[in-house]
Parts: sequence; structure tokens; C-alpha cells
Amino acid sequence: MIKAIIATVAVTGFCFVQANSSHASIETDFINQLKTPVIQISKVNHLYPSVMMAQAIVESDFGRSELSLDANNYFGVKGAYNGQSVTMSTGEYTSKGKHYMTAAAFKKYPTVDASIKDNAYLLRHGTLTDPNYYAGTWTSNALSSSDAAMALSLTYATDMNYGNKLNAIISKYNLNKLDGSVSTGDIGSKINASLNKQLAGNSHTSALIREENSRSKINSVPKLIIPNFVFNDNGATAINQGDAVIQFNSLPLQRVVRR
Repeated sequence: MIKAIIATVAVTGFCFVQANSSHASIETDFINQLKTPVIQISKVNHLYPSVMMAQAIVESDFGRSELSLDANNYFGVKGAYNGQSVTMSTGEYTSKGKHYMTAAAFKKYPTVDASIKDNAYLLRHGTLTDPNYYAGTWTSNALSSSDAAMALSLTYATDMNYGNKLNAIISKYNLNKLDGSVSTGDIGSKINASLNKQLAGNSHTSALIREENSRSKINSVPKLIIPNFVFNDNGATAINQGDAVIQFNSLPLQRVVRR
């Protein structure tokens, strides 16, 4: 009897280890399979590869979901692709976080690469009514992959924890290594992203920025007007309250007078 128990435990333990090893192999194989196209397509579109890979993992369950197997849809994108779609049951969340099930049409792709390219196109071009809907994911606007992932909460998915889930996946599988040297755009974009992050919690300051932005049109292109107090330059010359100035390293770059 004792020998039988020991044998059973030994066999069960072996099966458990073997199952875990198989599970890890599936996850590793999935990441390795998608790594090259995800990196190439993301960088061409100025997106973070780590976020794209995390999306594919969350949306397709490492390529094991019915949608990814039947339709090569690795990102849960709804609609039709070249007239092709499949209807499946999907879980959604209300604005109050209540989960419910519904049926929806999802795009059916001919290849995995087509799915990755279409998701990149969606993030870069937004919706029909708002082309900048996913602008928070762009490398020119997001200072890190973590910020880009959080920008997808309540925009890409109805799940309020979507951004946190993506960041947990990025951390668990060390997906930041896929980003390598990601271009974050020119100095103007970097300043813009930094200011948005710093001023996000200050409604009064944000209101001033928005007001100045609405007044400013330089060469018919909207420009961010940065109040001089943002840089906290004690040596800067005082400016009339009716003026706003862009400053960089204490040097005024452009003055815009209120009208």
C-alpha cells in the first residue's frame, strides 16, 4: 500500500512538473513566433513592441483562443477585414465595471501578420470620429511602454484594468527587451508628453495650457504654449500676465500675445 502511494505521488508529481513545463513552452514559443513581426510592424508605426506583444498575449491567450485559431485575430478587433468576419460570444464591461456577455462580429484575417498590421493601423489612425483616439500609445507621446499600456484602458477595451493587465504581462515576460531603442520623436513631442504627464493632476494649470493652445496658431499649425512657470527658472525675466512664452534653457523661443 505504501509503495503504491509513493508511486502515485511520484507519477502525479512528474505529471505536474511536465504540465508546467509544457505550459511555459507554449508561452515561450508564442512570444518567439510573434517577436519578429511585432517588432518590425510596431517600430514602423512608432509603437512599443512590448505593448503590442502584451496585447496579443492577453487577447489571444497565447494563441489558444477560438478567435485566434479560427480567424487569425490576435487582438480581439471587431468588424470585418476585406469583408471577412466571424461572430463569437465575448465578455464586455459596463461603465460601472459590471461584466456581461454578448455576441459580436470580429475581423477574420488571412494571416497572423495581417492581424498585427491591422492592429498597428488602428492604434495609429484611431476611429472614424477621432483619429487621435489611441495617440497615448504612440512613442512620441508615451514616455514609456507602461504609459502606453495605461493609455489603452477604457479606450481599446471596456475592462478598466486592461492597462494594468498589459503591464503585468510586460513585467512577467520581460517584454521591454523587445523595445530596444525606441524613437520617441523630436524635442517638441518629448516636452509635450512630459508636460501632459506632469500637469495631468493639476486642473487649474491644465486649463491655462488648453486656453493658450486654443489661442495659438503659428503657421496654421497648432503649437503647445508652455507657460514660463513650468520650468521654474528663477533667473527668467518677469513677463506681463497678458503674455505667454515658450522657454527652453532660459531662452525664450516664441512669444504669443493674448488677443
